[in-house]
Amino acid sequence: MTFRILGAVVLLAAGASVAQAQQLAPSPTLDAVKARGNLECGVHLGLPGFSFANDKGEWSGLDVDYCKALAAAVLGDANKVKYTPTSVQQRWPILQSGQVDVLSRNSTITFSRNATLGLNFQGINFYEGQTFIVRKSAGVKDAAGLDGASVCVAAGSTEEKNAADWFRERNLKVTITNFQKNDDAIAAYDAGRCDAYTAGVGALAGQRAKLKNPDDHVILTQPISNDPQGPVTRWGDERWQLIVRWVLNGTIAAEMLGVTSKNVDEMKANSKNTEVRRLLGAEGGFGAMMGLSNDWMYNAIKQVGNYGESYERNVGMGSSLKLERGQNQLWTKGGLLFTPPFQ
Repeated sequence: MTFRILGAVVLLAAGASVAQAQQLAPSPTLDAVKARGNLECGVHLGLPGFSFANDKGEWSGLDVDYCKALAAAVLGDANKVKYTPTSVQQRWPILQSGQVDVLSRNSTITFSRNATLGLNFQGINFYEGQTFIVRKSAGVKDAAGLDGASVCVAAGSTEEKNAADWFRERNLKVTITNFQKNDDAIAAYDAGRCDAYTAGVGALAGQRAKLKNPDDHVILTQPISNDPQGPVTRWGDERWQLIVRWVLNGTIAAEMLGVTSKNVDEMKANSKNTEVRRLLGAEGGFGAMMGLSNDWMYNAIKQVGNYGESYERNVGMGSSLKLERGQNQLWTKGGLLFTPPFQ
């Protein structure tokens, strides 16, 4: 029996299933990553806690950790990543053109982006909510208190549209001034050109650290939107999308199952939990189903850690941002973070 899948002819042996044949469909992106020997990852221009390069050019952050986990899963080495900084305007064309293999940059998942840009969002790695940073001296307690104020924002961002919609729907008047880059917008706010700057609460926590006098500013606690964010791929490469999605799922599952970078060897060798054993490649052959080694998630967890470890060191209590887990806690602990099972 012969099937043609994604331009490749796949011969089915007697008794083989269509599902098994589909597992053999090629991935141009995966092949390119393996041939190149490194992952090309699009990240933010510089957002502490999410994507930020120090003076040595070393990248760190929650989104950067995802790139490292993906490289560890695909290539066996979390350090085999080349980072491409992208602005709000550049991020989609850079991904669409094939310049990067994946975009791991605080980008909100929306219907119109998914439907019209030829892109797929492969899960949620941060539940964001948009709010505002203002000067403490202004005495503003919530977003409604910004009536008549001026607001700085990055052009082309969901934050720009969210803010315009929110104030218009409440018959509140604000002057929205947009800038090509987030850094330009926060710099204009710091220089006194705007009364407020708007972005997601995680982004604001990172941007506040760049202000001349961070302690003179407060982040409002009232969110005006729900902005889930996660890694993005191009349409048309289903196997690569599968890998990108399940590496993210794997980091979340590892936290839920109690697997950490410190105990992963012991868990792989001795755990009786079937899902743990599948996750770490001790049984099930899950990596081979995608064209990877069966220790794909073992490598990711060993070298980068589970989602909780990444969150705490980059944006949580172990970081300078000190963001509570909140919605980004596991669903079993009152948050929204969830992953399908490894079955």
